[in-house]
Amino acid sequence: LAYAHFITPPAALALVLGANLGSAINPLVEGARRDNPASYRLPLGNLVNRLAGILVVAPFLGPIAELLQSWQPDLAKATALFHIAFNVATAVAFIGLLDGLAAILKKLLPERVREANPSRPRYLDESALETPSLALADAARETLHMGDHVEIMLRKVMAAMMTNDRALVDQVTQMDNSVDSLDEAIKLYVTKLTRGSLDEREGQRAMEIVSFAINLEHIGDIIDKNLSELATKKIKRRFQFSAEGAEELSAFHKRTMDSLRIAFGVFMSGDVNEARKLLAEKSALRNAELAATERHLDRLREGRPETLETTSLHLDVLRDLRRIHSHICSVAYPVLDAAGELAAYRSAESEFRTLPAPAPSH
Repeated sequence: LAYAHFITPPAALALVLGANLGSAINPLVEGARRDNPASYRLPLGNLVNRLAGILVVAPFLGPIAELLQSWQPDLAKATALFHIAFNVATAVAFIGLLDGLAAILKKLLPERVREANPSRPRYLDESALETPSLALADAARETLHMGDHVEIMLRKVMAAMMTNDRALVDQVTQMDNSVDSLDEAIKLYVTKLTRGSLDEREGQRAMEIVSFAINLEHIGDIIDKNLSELATKKIKRRFQFSAEGAEELSAFHKRTMDSLRIAFGVFMSGDVNEARKLLAEKSALRNAELAATERHLDRLREGRPETLETTSLHLDVLRDLRRIHSHICSVAYPVLDAAGELAAYRSAESEFRTLPAPAPSH
């Protein structure tokens, strides 16, 4: 318009001011998120900057236009120069005021504190699905997040069992719902990923992630459906384990927790040595279960009152912890398979199972 002399020089400069104001309003209307007041800080600060500059310059558009045309007769170029000069001037004027303006904006538009939803995935970025390596890393991180929930559940259910704390049992039930939701989210995310083209290693890793997530979900179910019910039964009937029995269960539980942490490392690193250690612990824990059961039966023969009351509870807890440990160890199989050692392990495990059980001591 200025080039065609369709408008006067002051009108051309006024349109420049209007364009600056409009470009500052648009991000405020469309760019901010209504659920987070803090997202309005930057566009509002920009608008304040532009508006202050406009209020200062607007009354003097006539003299400014005359000055510009005396220096640059071409109105189109003069209009462009005014646009540059206006933005540089407002930037220079406000650069020393930014800290104060930022402090005011933070006070007016505080960050909304959101309650963390434990059922909501943290790391499953849909935009990463186009890059399989990133998506697989996100899925693995989310599986570890799910594993953290399972670890807390396992710790709390045993604490509830030992202290007769009913509130802990309720917390475990709530956490199992979160574990189920995360499991579904992880499987759906990996399913979306596998619809694209993955190479052999990426496809294998996707299956490893889904498999571990499923096993973690099974562990959560055992904790919620079995161990929590056993804890509730013990609390309701006010049973107490014998000192020896409580110590055995606590030691068995600790070994299970330790194996869970090793499993997290194996899942992320694929370390063959750690995988071997995990499966060696599986065999050792099976023997520990047999030994603990035998000691429990010895106390039962002695007629100890606590042992008589809690005999089914004690044996069921041992059984469920061993089942949990089996699911934990599942993460080691793909690692050994990749190393070419799984067949040898399966053969050794099969031979162990065919051995006769040790005779009970009397």
